[in-house]
Amino acid sequence: MAVLSIGDKRLGAVLLERGFVTDDALQQAIARHAEVGGRLADILVNLGILSEQRIARAVEESIGIPLVNLPRVDIMADSLAKVPAELAAELRAVPFAIDQDRLRVAFVDPLDALAIEEVEDASGCLVEPYLALQKEMQWALATYYPELGLEPPVDLEIDPSQRLGNLAVSAGFLTAAQLNEAIEEQQRTGGLLGRILVAHSHLSEEQLTRLLAEQYGLPFVAELSDEPATEKLAANLLRLDAVQFSAVPYRMDGSTLVMAIADPRRMADVESIVPGEVSFVATPGPEVQARIDEMYAQDQGRLGETLLQNRRLKREQLRRALEEQARLGRIKPLGEILVDLGYVTQSDVDEALNKQRSGGGRLEDTLVQSGKISPDMLARSLAMQLGFEFIEENTRIDPYAVSLVPEPTARRYSAMPVRLDGDVLVVAMKDPRHVFALDDIHLITGREIRPAVATEESLTRMLNRFYREGTDMEELAKAVVEEVGAGAAQESEDTSAIDDNALVKVVNNIIREAIINDISDIHIEPRPDKVIVRVRKDGTLREYMTMPKVTAPALSSRIKIMGGLNIAERRLPQDGRVRFRDKNVEVDLRLSTLPTVYGEKSVMRLLRKATDIPEIEQLGFADYNYQRFTDVIQKPYGMFLITGPTGSGKSFTTFSILKRLATPEVNVTTIEDPVEYEIPGINQTQVNVKAGLDFARALRSFLRQDPDIIMVGEIRDHETAKISMEAALTGHLLIATLHTNDSAGAITRLQEMGIEPFNVSASLIGVLAQRLVRRVCRECKVASTPDPEVLRRLGLTERETAGKSLFRGVGCEKCGGSGYNGRYAIHELLVVDDEIEKAIVQEASTFELRELAIKRGMKSLRDDGINKAFQGITTLEEVLARTAE
Repeated sequence: MAVLSIGDKRLGAVLLERGFVTDDALQQAIARHAEVGGRLADILVNLGILSEQRIARAVEESIGIPLVNLPRVDIMADSLAKVPAELAAELRAVPFAIDQDRLRVAFVDPLDALAIEEVEDASGCLVEPYLALQKEMQWALATYYPELGLEPPVDLEIDPSQRLGNLAVSAGFLTAAQLNEAIEEQQRTGGLLGRILVAHSHLSEEQLTRLLAEQYGLPFVAELSDEPATEKLAANLLRLDAVQFSAVPYRMDGSTLVMAIADPRRMADVESIVPGEVSFVATPGPEVQARIDEMYAQDQGRLGETLLQNRRLKREQLRRALEEQARLGRIKPLGEILVDLGYVTQSDVDEALNKQRSGGGRLEDTLVQSGKISPDMLARSLAMQLGFEFIEENTRIDPYAVSLVPEPTARRYSAMPVRLDGDVLVVAMKDPRHVFALDDIHLITGREIRPAVATEESLTRMLNRFYREGTDMEELAKAVVEEVGAGAAQESEDTSAIDDNALVKVVNNIIREAIINDISDIHIEPRPDKVIVRVRKDGTLREYMTMPKVTAPALSSRIKIMGGLNIAERRLPQDGRVRFRDKNVEVDLRLSTLPTVYGEKSVMRLLRKATDIPEIEQLGFADYNYQRFTDVIQKPYGMFLITGPTGSGKSFTTFSILKRLATPEVNVTTIEDPVEYEIPGINQTQVNVKAGLDFARALRSFLRQDPDIIMVGEIRDHETAKISMEAALTGHLLIATLHTNDSAGAITRLQEMGIEPFNVSASLIGVLAQRLVRRVCRECKVASTPDPEVLRRLGLTERETAGKSLFRGVGCEKCGGSGYNGRYAIHELLVVDDEIEKAIVQEASTFELRELAIKRGMKSLRDDGINKAFQGITTLEEVLARTAE
């Protein structure tokens, strides 16, 4: 298994943090890297996830390494003399300028610290790294180091994307308007034109491959099943190269090897490593991948490939070794192991392979889903195939090993610490190839990790058993009843039992479970005959547990003690805050009690840490909203409003903006009720009504504090709105939240508060309305067909959804059977321009403002939600439930 370099890890973190790549796409690239090695950037490009230009932009913006255009740079001869040709070619590095002892060097991989050190050693200079694109680097090496004998790329100045688009229009696959729209997106995002056209369903995979075949002058072959996948054919290309270049041996034409390739841009790479004559046919990517799966055993040559990646072997040596292995008997693939163990028949395997070919996915998943094997059979077979230990549920677990891994980490990855073998920590997992899990546990424990295999069901039971101290909630609830005593059954005021051990454990366990399961609120509600505990996850309340009615006063008193509230006061609402710590979990809680006819109701809100506040790139903005949003918030003055109901994510968006804008050069001041997140570098003030400090009074004081940026937790009344307007009109950037249904409604709401239309038009720069929709569970995600009634209510036709991808969750343990896990934001961004300003002054209605904003480029909440449903992020049903038009 190839290991990510420090530079690759840094690149992956940057791309994920800035929103250039999704977590799923990055995991896919890392999994491919584990198979084939190489640079993570190359793999992202090869998989069509990102273009090289897009990656370069991320490196330049986030890390500060500039992109240099080598063909347009006057390269200094003195600088070239500092780096020998052979080293320049090996490291793909070209020095282009020198200033005293500082050498400016262009690298294809400027994050490779070892390469930089080698250049510094060879040149005797301090290296200032720059980034260069691969084709431009190839041109520079061929041009400035002629002794290498390299050929410069002939099409350096030609844009192959434009040729592809013109071919698609000529073939009638798409219209010129669709092409222009895709080119605009390509210029905006840096994506590959072909992948953009496929993503928008303008082209199918087969049509894209046909166009590439025409562009590169190759025959097109849709299916490869007419030629047998023999070991003799497979010997011509290593498996890691087949996966990396998405190319596979197809057949022999005399002495010429015919290769099927999904991306003709990689033909030169394949030719350089295949001995003898080779020709190519263009074949769709899924068909090439199916042929690779069929032709190469799952682990054939995996050790040799690792040695090759580590430069311990040469390709020819590995090829000869694999031929000898085949002669002596190669490692068996998973299908053969399952047959040998008697778990399935060969026909079961063949059927699963055919299904895998048509639908994708792993062989093992296909067999489990079809009911051919049980999860236990699969886990044992996987352990045998990969050479890992299989952990039974009754295996003795070392408590010290458990204490090394925090519970949230263990549950997040379904990873159970088993024992220590010397300094090596043995960890049972469902999939021991999960590189992120292994890396995280290694970083947390500081120990080498040896993965083992266990079934998902046994892992869940072991985690519950060893992280809950062996006591379940039902037993604790019974103990609480016994400890509170019969006197509490009459709702007595006696709270002598509130510190008893069982009661403390009940409350602590509820909070711990909430932290682990990303619960936002805990409700403890007395009813006529019982106490119900409900939790809010992904915006929806669900019942968590029930307890006897007798426990109600003691539970309420325990929560009051935690928050420093008055346990004797049961007639009035009370609010408090506490930092909860229990072993290896910690969270801030906002507490609230409310008297009801059946007793006191308590609510605990779990406040996320300030360090959890995402960057704005992680807020889920679509491309058409992201750039407009960043342009608006970077204006030096004006009012920017964020609207939506309670629980729509307004606070996170607000603090993400402040996190981006709060630099040492600006003074940021906030007034909040209450202060939920303590942000370094920001002056935060909390409303104190009893002391006479409300939003309006605080704002008046802020204006005498020389602020650059002001944040108002909520505009609730005329006075607050009036002072906010004055602040925005006097050279300050003011960010505030407001409760309205949509972005246009915020404008009329300000007017209803008594703000003159001309003041609104002069101060307002933009309004962002947002909602949080539940995200389809990734663990149980399956393709789905749209419900006609939902389409009707959303105003969609079946024709508009034809060819679009829709998904739903079928329900699993990870999502609690709901089919959803996590939430994602949908947005509606109204940017105030000259036309909108005129409409505001003319006192246009909410409807008129909304229609004008849409004409000016605004996407409605519903439209944004529908687009994200088509991306597989959420469902149309969820969009319908969260939006109204």
